[in-house]
Amino acid sequence: MIFGKGGNVLVVVLLLGWGILYANRTAFYPLLPVISQSLGISSARTGGLMSAYFFFYVLMQIPSGMAADRWGTRRVLVTMYAVAAAGMLGIGLFGGTYPLLLLFSAIHGFGAGAYYPCSYGTLLNAVPPEKRGSSSGYIGMGMALGILGGMTASGPLYAAFGNYRVPFLILAIPAFLMLPLFRRYIPQVRQPAPPSLAAYAALFRDRDIWTINLATFCSLYGFWVAATWGPTFLQVERGFSLSTSGAYTGLIALTALPGGVLWGKLSDRVGRKKIALLVLPCGAAALFLLTRVQSAAGIVATFLLFGAFSNTALSPVAVSWIGDIVAKRYPGSMNAAVGLFNGVIMSSAVIAPILSGMLRDATDSLIPAILGACLLMASGTLLLLRTPDGRSVSHGRRQDQ
Repeated sequence: MIFGKGGNVLVVVLLLGWGILYANRTAFYPLLPVISQSLGISSARTGGLMSAYFFFYVLMQIPSGMAADRWGTRRVLVTMYAVAAAGMLGIGLFGGTYPLLLLFSAIHGFGAGAYYPCSYGTLLNAVPPEKRGSSSGYIGMGMALGILGGMTASGPLYAAFGNYRVPFLILAIPAFLMLPLFRRYIPQVRQPAPPSLAAYAALFRDRDIWTINLATFCSLYGFWVAATWGPTFLQVERGFSLSTSGAYTGLIALTALPGGVLWGKLSDRVGRKKIALLVLPCGAAALFLLTRVQSAAGIVATFLLFGAFSNTALSPVAVSWIGDIVAKRYPGSMNAAVGLFNGVIMSSAVIAPILSGMLRDATDSLIPAILGACLLMASGTLLLLRTPDGRSVSHGRRQDQ
């Protein structure tokens, strides 16, 4: 039991919603070389497909969080999830040219952008402080399952049908099926008196919040380099097949499943800061190993190790840390705060694919892009050293002076 029967159902539904969104998103990655070859485009333009998705995904984080504070989380979540599902359907039906593929990828990202602030905003308002880390970790399992599903399924589906659009068409179906579940099980959380613009301005200036956001950005930059370009790296520089490269990269999810829950629970017990200072540098070290190993066994071990310390390991800890601060300093602004958090950290997914593609075009290798990501992840650890732990956060507002 997490926080009662109704709460357990809520967590399961939110987990499923995340799983489908991540499967839709990560289905792209093993197919990037196929899309590049089919459309005759460069690595930078291919990476631009994911950057377009994440640009609009990030753009919607704060507006959707503020809308959820004002009009209710369920209404915003259901509407925007339907837009995301329509974007996937558009890719499957009409994504045969680069402009249309770019357009529907952007539409999918626009709709998906509301899910994080609405889902985590609902959860962090519903659970007691001592269970924020563990419950966030459980929802994070949906991300890991989606990564595994999308990475593993897209290659074989392409091989079976010979058309890169078919995986997206198939994955649009469960996205539409989630809509009635959301309507039934997501509470219509709405603040009786929505925060003023001045209250939001104070939240958006908080130094501790920004420090956690930026450190998590560094962590996710490394994750998106590995997830986006990992299959291409294995295919081109390690000689793996399309299907195998996607499945191997998807191994990140196997250790991310227990890792996210483990680190979330430990952060509830020993503190957010201690766990974050352990997880972030270990993730950087694991990613560095990817540039050194050559054998299939070594690559499998490296992806499993990286999964235990990557996105779904740190993010539940970080978002719970944000929740601790907001509950004490900015009550009533949880959805907007979570939107700000995810907007900042997911901007890494806008930058990482295209920048890594540019580095690959310039050097004819993805190793420089991976090494740069390792360095950024390691530097993120330094940002957290002076940030107070969630348990010791003061009730007063701390802002940059």
